Amino acid sequence: MNRIILFSALLILSITSWSQTRLKLSFTGSPSVNWMSTNNQFADKEKIILGYDFGLSGDIFFTENERYSVITGLQILNTGGAITYRTNAPFDFSGATLPSSTQIRYRLRYVEIPLAIKLKTDQFRRVRYWGQFGLSSMVNIGANGDSSDGTFRKANINDEVNLFNLAMNVGLGFDFDLGGSNSVTAGLIFHNGLTDVTTQNTFNDKTIINSLKIRLGLIF
Repeated sequence: MNRIILFSALLILSITSWSQTRLKLSFTGSPSVNWMSTNNQFADKEKIILGYDFGLSGDIFFTENERYSVITGLQILNTGGAITYRTNAPFDFSGATLPSSTQIRYRLRYVEIPLAIKLKTDQFRRVRYWGQFGLSSMVNIGANGDSSDGTFRKANINDEVNLFNLAMNVGLGFDFDLGGSNSVTAGLIFHNGLTDVTTQNTFNDKTIINSLKIRLGLIF
């Protein structure tokens, strides 16, 4: 909770520093499909995990026609994935020794602060299309895990997950004008993980999380 308060304060200060520009806020929510990928030769990625995120986004516009903006905000992400470790011998995980071919399901929660460039078309029949490209910095605020052998069941695995994560975000979508200053927005966002999310000391590997989201929001 303290981490959320800290990052909220930093976000407010950032937005305040841009107060001389045009700013639009939106509440957003996104169902997502998530999967983990690893270069570990003794591990297999498993099944897609459903997740969701929600939060506040801000578009900081540079022009009066609102075609170019920087996106930032504060999002709470619920994501994860599953990996099977096919080792030649039992391996250590979160203080326990697990047998080979044990699958670990990661249930992870992050605070995300995105930073992206967004480009919009002119309005056509009340619709404006947009594309975005940027980065998403994330701080882990919760990590639970399940193991296929029954040793763990929604257990705390914070020691097995790195505190910070970074991903590239790319998206396409549209805004529909409701009249006045209000619009609804919808789009498809892909998160490509860039940094290792695990601290698995048994292996020298890199494991990332990828996500595909349907972004829905109300712009004020």
